[in-house]
Amino acid sequence: MGAEKLLAERDHVLVSFDGPIVGLPAAQGFADRLRVLIEDGGLPREVARTDDLYVVLAHAATIGPATARAVYAHLCRMEHELVAVARLVPGVREALAALVAAGTQITVVTALDAEVVRAFLVLHGLAEHVRHVVGRAGPDPAVLPPAPDLITLAVRERAFPAGSCGFVGGTRADLTAARAAGIEAVHLHRAPPQTPEASWFDALSAPTKS
Repeated sequence: MGAEKLLAERDHVLVSFDGPIVGLPAAQGFADRLRVLIEDGGLPREVARTDDLYVVLAHAATIGPATARAVYAHLCRMEHELVAVARLVPGVREALAALVAAGTQITVVTALDAEVVRAFLVLHGLAEHVRHVVGRAGPDPAVLPPAPDLITLAVRERAFPAGSCGFVGGTRADLTAARAAGIEAVHLHRAPPQTPEASWFDALSAPTKS
């Protein structure tokens, strides 16, 4: 079964935000910008040297809830900056519209703050095609990527039977997570041509089974 047919025959399609919907630039310097807010009094070595912004955010939570909220709010502002310069993947708007017309519900899965992604979807005319967005909703370390896995979280939150779902990912890690959740997945393995007739579906790989 081809990728387009697989997705059109699913009741629910989960789509990773980074890759299949937008090409996000690298979040360079984000950890440094967060560290500035909490470096008074010194930092543990692993926090002072890491490029993993979630490690910095988790450390902020150990200082106190007010600090965690302030650092998280700053992270969200940086993510707004990031998506403001992100480019929409050619053909994705038409592809999502086609899936919705076939009766499929679309859920966007993201490691970013969910409200940041919702704002992007509205700005680019995609919100009308997307039923749900599953992403971060606050600074609680227990819900920061990679735990729990966002694909599993999306399925659990929405009570989707795994067999009724398909998933479109942008990385090998996406596909691994989808398989772990028992969901058949396809991979956007190349960027669609930037032409009016570009087909987003043509850039998808063959499906992989769990």
